[in-house]
Amino acid sequence: MTKIKQSYIGEASVFEAIKNWLMVLLTTGFVVLYGLALLGRLRPLADVSMVSRLEPIIFVIIGYYFGRLPGQQNEQTLREEIGRQTQRADAAQHAKESALQTREALDEKVKNARTALAVDGAAFSTSAVGSDGLSRDRGSVTAAFNILST
Repeated sequence: MTKIKQSYIGEASVFEAIKNWLMVLLTTGFVVLYGLALLGRLRPLADVSMVSRLEPIIFVIIGYYFGRLPGQQNEQTLREEIGRQTQRADAAQHAKESALQTREALDEKVKNARTALAVDGAAFSTSAVGSDGLSRDRGSVTAAFNILST
């Protein structure tokens, strides 16, 4: 699925690059023609009234090129930045959920270990104590260690 998205993005960026270069060439062509007409190099457009009619059209094209195209590029850059920030937020949310699940699992293990040790504490008071002062019944301590180690 990502290959499809990557190829689509690649084709779209190639199309945008071709479109931008075509606008550059078109604008450059109109500017050169306008300059030649102003200098009187073009014979059919040597008439000043014809040049004055073409002047607003050329200025609109130049204005579009220098106004709208950079705006589109800024818009595209901002959309990409929003996408990256969304991915970062999703990753942070996933990490938070994972940490909460781990914490809940650890809390459950500690609760079970405390329960096992509480049983051992009650058994300690009633069990036989050896000469070293330690209880001979260590089953609940072993169970607590097993709970905490898994």
